[in-house]
Amino acid sequence: MITAGCDLGTVTAKAVLIENGNILSHKILSYKTLPKQAVSEVMNSALSDAKITLEDVEYCVATGFGKKAVSYATGIAPEIVCLNRAVRFLMPEVRTVVDVGGQSIRAFNINDKGRILDSAANEKCAAGTGKFIDVMAKALELSLDQVSRLPFKSKNPVSVTSQCGVFAESEVITYVNDGRDVADIVAGISRSVAGKVASLMRRISVDEKVAMVGGMAKNEGVARYIEEDLNLTFADINMDPRLFGALGAALLAKEKAKSEK
Repeated sequence: MITAGCDLGTVTAKAVLIENGNILSHKILSYKTLPKQAVSEVMNSALSDAKITLEDVEYCVATGFGKKAVSYATGIAPEIVCLNRAVRFLMPEVRTVVDVGGQSIRAFNINDKGRILDSAANEKCAAGTGKFIDVMAKALELSLDQVSRLPFKSKNPVSVTSQCGVFAESEVITYVNDGRDVADIVAGISRSVAGKVASLMRRISVDEKVAMVGGMAKNEGVARYIEEDLNLTFADINMDPRLFGALGAALLAKEKAKSEK
């Protein structure tokens, strides 16, 4: 049985194909096109890699910000449900999950039976998210990889205090004009983002077995600052952390397909 999961966020579209619990293929597409075009392109690419067609897929679950735009989906599911399902599949020992995406942050706890105990999410603000980092990277004319690693070269991080992305960008530009070292500026940005994520995580009971997923998990500087702030170590992840929503959706699709037979 082949099932699929599609996760349409605000920055990327993700697709995962699985067969009998094994991942056949996966794809991530950064998009600036219409959502319906993005989900079509990302799924077609995943299908091409697996050398199958959409007709071979028995069930597809869509999730994410734009899940209703996935015209080929058989069903939809909330992001937190899909993330929980993927974490239980890949890292059953994890009890706390923080997901930091393009424009959202959420954290939740899972008990040993896979039930979500409590959760917290940011309000409609990009502060502390991937979008915030993206704006800062463009202001500094740096790649996201550079922003991820530069904090480790910092000797005197600046303080970025503004909660609003627009005002924070002004702070950053002021530091640039003052001749501050770019590594110190990036470290200040990373610490600001990490502080917001850590603050949200404190709203739930953080377990020592913690996983960070979503696009921000790829930012080494931010992840390290969160670990230091909360005195913890994130679990190692053996796949791209941006794929958890789509993987969980594909796993749910498998369960739904079986239940309807």
